Amino acid sequence: MNTIETKLNILIDGLRKKEQSLLEIVNITENQGTVLESELPQEQIQTFVANMNMEKQAHIQDVIKCDNLFEKILNEIGKALDKSPESYVEQVQTIQEGIKKVMDLDVKVRVLEEKNNRFVLSRREADKLLARQKRPKLARDTSRLIDAYKKNTRD
Repeated sequence: MNTIETKLNILIDGLRKKEQSLLEIVNITENQGTVLESELPQEQIQTFVANMNMEKQAHIQDVIKCDNLFEKILNEIGKALDKSPESYVEQVQTIQEGIKKVMDLDVKVRVLEEKNNRFVLSRREADKLLARQKRPKLARDTSRLIDAYKKNTRD
C-alpha cells in the first residue's frame, strides 16, 4: 500500500471518529433540551446542563483534533491526488460520503443548540413575567396611605 492510500485511509478513519463524536454531541444536546424543558428546579437544571457541557466539551475537542488532522493530511497529499485521482476513486468517494455525514450532523447540532437557546431565553422571559406578577399590587387606598405616611400626615 502506498503512502497516499495510507493517508486516505487515515482521513477515512478520522471522519468516522468525527462522526462518532458528533453523534455523542447530538445525544448530549438532545438530553440538555429534555432537561431544560423539565419541571426540575432551576438549580438542578443548571447543574445537569453544566455537567453535560463538560462532557460535550471533550467531544468537541475530539472534533477539533479530527479537523486539524484532516486538514494537515489533505494538504500533504492534495497535489498527488490531483495528479492521479482515478487511482483513488473508491477512497475519495468514501471520504465524500463521510464529509456529507459529518456536515449533516453539524447542522443537526446547530439546530438543537439554537432550539435549546430559544427555550432558555423564553424561560427567562417567562420567569421575569412571573416575578412581576408575584409582586404585590397596591390598592388605591394602600397607595394613598403610603403617600400619607411618607408625608407624615393624617388622612
